[in-house]
Amino acid sequence: MSRQTSIPAGGIRRTAVTLLIAVLLCSAGCMAPALQEPTITLSGVGIENITPGSTDLLPHFIIDNPNPIGATLTRVSFDVYFIDGGRWVFLAHGERGGFAIQPNAETAVSIPVTVDNLRLVQGLLRGLADGEVTLRVTGSGVLDFGITTFEVPFDRTVEVRPGQAREAARIK
Repeated sequence: MSRQTSIPAGGIRRTAVTLLIAVLLCSAGCMAPALQEPTITLSGVGIENITPGSTDLLPHFIIDNPNPIGATLTRVSFDVYFIDGGRWVFLAHGERGGFAIQPNAETAVSIPVTVDNLRLVQGLLRGLADGEVTLRVTGSGVLDFGITTFEVPFDRTVEVRPGQAREAARIK
């Protein structure tokens, strides 16, 4: 005798709908575009404050996020150098984090760093002779998108003119 099994019509539909939903949920992440790596550039270095013992430099960074979701700049770490006789001389180290980065936009971030004037005298004397001080800022930033992180390196050389220092001294 053969046994006949009957499956209720509602059971097949329910199973098919459940499988369809599972397939759609599993493939939903596959259709999202991959995140592009953001860029960090140095747009300039300002002189904020001059005291007898130190000078505050203010590197200005631009974080370009080409992605449709925002991120957090959890850490940006950098070193500042000046050139003396063809070699780079270390001036200062800066580090900070916790900046909100906007989606599909450029976000400006400025991070102050204090330089000991004894180290800076050598570069300033060279700058007085040349008319400008060549500074190099090199480092990296870590951007957290929640689903992934990017470590983005940067390295830029900028010119700071002694006139900027006189202007900062008058302002403070």
